[in-house]
Amino acid sequence: MKVAIGNDKDTDMPSAWVGCLGCYNSGALVGKWIAGNECNDLEAAGLTNSAGACIKCGADEFWVMDNQNFGGVLSGECSPMEAYNAAILLESVEDYERPLWEAWLSNGMPADIDTMRECYIGEFSNDEELGEYMADECGLLSDMPEHLRGYFDYAAYGQDLAYDTFEAAGHYFWNR
Repeated sequence: MKVAIGNDKDTDMPSAWVGCLGCYNSGALVGKWIAGNECNDLEAAGLTNSAGACIKCGADEFWVMDNQNFGGVLSGECSPMEAYNAAILLESVEDYERPLWEAWLSNGMPADIDTMRECYIGEFSNDEELGEYMADECGLLSDMPEHLRGYFDYAAYGQDLAYDTFEAAGHYFWNR
């Protein structure tokens, strides 16, 4: 059995182990860890020749057999182009948005950063905080005399808002 070439994956960035299916089917594990945003050029990664054939066996089929740090966008095996597209998508996610992104994806939402940004409300410890924020944000109580505002039930309002939102890890999003 042959040993995989390359083992120099960067632990901070999305990376994929891309292997040759022809070699794999012949009993050899030939592949390499590649930065996700480089999975579109297997020749530059040293896996193929200029014609797109494996440098070991000549096959032209490659597959991502393992991946790391794709923030929930990839789940399991995929094509190198899927890994590349996921890595490019992740580059548009700002560092401060990573927890929001993971919360968004944990609810089975599509990997669409623009939709996530449009639907994001904020981070709150409970529905009552959400209710208080939304009441203030939309000026719900602005016409109410100050001495009566203390009687407003933010918890109940937040629970009503919960029908139109979802929450993950304290991050609230609109259901759209």
